[in-house]
Amino acid sequence: MSVKKEMLGILGGMGPEATSVLYKKIIDKTEVTCDQDHINILIYSHAEIPDRTACILEGKTDYLWDVLGNDIDMLKKAGCKYLAVPCNTSHYFADKFNEKMDGNFINMIEEASKYAKKRNLKKVGVMATTGTVKSDLYKKELNKVGIEAVYPEEDIQKLVMSLIYDDIKRGGKGDRHVFKEISEAFKNMGCEAVILACTELSVFAQNYELNADYYIDAMECLSRACIEKCGGKYLD
Repeated sequence: MSVKKEMLGILGGMGPEATSVLYKKIIDKTEVTCDQDHINILIYSHAEIPDRTACILEGKTDYLWDVLGNDIDMLKKAGCKYLAVPCNTSHYFADKFNEKMDGNFINMIEEASKYAKKRNLKKVGVMATTGTVKSDLYKKELNKVGIEAVYPEEDIQKLVMSLIYDDIKRGGKGDRHVFKEISEAFKNMGCEAVILACTELSVFAQNYELNADYYIDAMECLSRACIEKCGGKYLD
């Protein structure tokens, strides 16, 4: 007996390339024998959504929520049962997302934290935007499952932001030397693994082969949850 499929809504555009990476991950990781085995997805790549980090740091969260909330209403009215948002920083509004979706928001930060717990990790680095770091989004979830979250020092955080904003968001592949310097800083702080906690870093992971034992791609965790919750079969 086949499992009932539910429509997945993806609110993307934050950035557009990251949204395409999530879609490809879902396609590549769904076990199929024909087109009909894939899950049904409606993607809205709203590229004009204001910058999430800037809005959080500048106290413009009400304005940002108005935009995001309207977009979610549109996806819900179009028949989407579940929602995924391939932007870690926007998970500042995770509770509101979940409320709008009647409890059917697929939380990327929760999924990545559960995966880290499954691996019995105790100390994990978080490579993310300053908006995600300042909001303490990952620390809250990781602490819930008994994992210590580690954020980089200010000088290393500046390198993370430069890699994301000055490189990948501008269409670059990502500077491997900068990434290595950031990674070394996490290793020096005793991190057993590092979560790629920005979807632009998921783009970086697509461009270069990374050690899957050390780097946890939050969007990979999200893709698995999307497939399984919407009636597909995840390809291990």
